[in-house]
Amino acid sequence: GQGIAQAAWRTPYSLIDNRVSDLGSTTCGTMVANTYICSPLHAVMDFTFVLTGGLTLVGLFLTWSIWPRRRLASWGLVLLGVAGAGTILIGLSPENVNVFVHLVGALNIPAGNVAMILLGLAIWRDQRGMAWFSVLAGVVGLLGILAGPFLVILTGHGGGLAERIALYPLIIWLIVFGVSLVADHVRR
Repeated sequence: GQGIAQAAWRTPYSLIDNRVSDLGSTTCGTMVANTYICSPLHAVMDFTFVLTGGLTLVGLFLTWSIWPRRRLASWGLVLLGVAGAGTILIGLSPENVNVFVHLVGALNIPAGNVAMILLGLAIWRDQRGMAWFSVLAGVVGLLGILAGPFLVILTGHGGGLAERIALYPLIIWLIVFGVSLVADHVRR
């Protein structure tokens, strides 16, 4: 959905400067940081946010029982639920419609990154490879959150890049985790 919405832009879309949420903006004009935003296929992006969050919650529900009964796993799963719900909020409330609700939804990014770290630590004894990947993905995502302000302050650019570094590890992790589950099932 992101690629489709991005391809429809009539002005250049910058992966470095434009945020992912810009693709869901329902109006055209100069918005955050004097960036011109105009996303003709905003409905595609907003639907993609809702679908991604919904699938995250469905996956969470379907896999809840396979996680170890440890406090780390419980907190990680709760935060993963927050990430899924937040992603839905972002799609239902684009940045130009209700910025407060959109920003509450944006808690999906730190929640998802901390969730990956906690879930990785929860499976450390039993699934070392997936545990390493989980912790690494979460740390990379958190570094993306921290890099954002520094990039923008020091260079005047990079908010979109930092957001992608913070956001994409969870999407990649969800895919890798799902493929891993299917592969384990097929092997058995």
